[in-house]
Amino acid sequence: MIQFLCLIALIVVVVLRARNSWRKPAWWATTFAAVSIATYGIFAISPTVMDRFLGDRNLLTLLRDTSAVAAMWFFHNAVAAERRRPERRLPVWGLCLVLAAFIIPFLLIPQPGPTSPDFVLDRLDEFPTWLFASVYISIMGVLAARVIALLIRELSVMTWLYILGLSLMLIGSAMELTYLCITHFGPPNEDFRESFYYAAEGPFFGGIFIAVLGFVWVLGLRMFWKSLARWTLQVDGRAHCAEYCARVLVRAQASGWSSRQLAVDSAVNIRDRLKMGTQTLSKADNLIFAVVERLLSGRLQEASR
Repeated sequence: MIQFLCLIALIVVVVLRARNSWRKPAWWATTFAAVSIATYGIFAISPTVMDRFLGDRNLLTLLRDTSAVAAMWFFHNAVAAERRRPERRLPVWGLCLVLAAFIIPFLLIPQPGPTSPDFVLDRLDEFPTWLFASVYISIMGVLAARVIALLIRELSVMTWLYILGLSLMLIGSAMELTYLCITHFGPPNEDFRESFYYAAEGPFFGGIFIAVLGFVWVLGLRMFWKSLARWTLQVDGRAHCAEYCARVLVRAQASGWSSRQLAVDSAVNIRDRLKMGTQTLSKADNLIFAVVERLLSGRLQEASR
């Protein structure tokens, strides 16, 4: 159920932001995350059925892992852009190299089929399988650590949520890597092999869920403030010439204003004209503006001083 809700939320974000944001790393992170989560099943289509369409060779596992790494890679770059640290962005050619680092071991697995939910566990005695799983989980852990290093410089409530989720991913990655090494290189122990196979899933996927939740929340807030800024600017522009809105958008972009700042600027102008009686609103617009005033009350009071 949690995976389904995450998938729906991610798909909605991908579709709504595709037109304006497809060049941005945040959009690609969302897209690849949606693909990775979709491999766990879509509606009535189970992972087993999906893998059979891919040749019954457990290629769905490979698709899931490559999509997850790509999502983390672009998420890292999105955080670097948000923190204004372009020098920390990871190149696309680097993504190709890290994907090849565990795709090649997967292709070397002698008999990757038939479809199995315990694909790695069933073949963990084989060196290519161990290498495939170990490289993948190591990459995820390193990327999580790099994102934490970017986030920890500027702390906020949302940043702490990200750090919590990524820290759990890092712990889960370390647990999984330890398990893989002990099981593959240590003495055979079926009880340990079976009992601890899923031990790392709790922190790892719990961390992913928290990070995805925070990511979707931030994107949702941005879309909300952007829509609100557009609406207030449109209402503000009714009292000016036709070119007013375009000029304000250019000025806001040049000044580095956020959507919230643009909404506050337009709302102040609307409020002042309403008080002076030089502008009137329809009943619907008046109701919406009352909500806007309540949301921006603190900022509007500061602007009045």
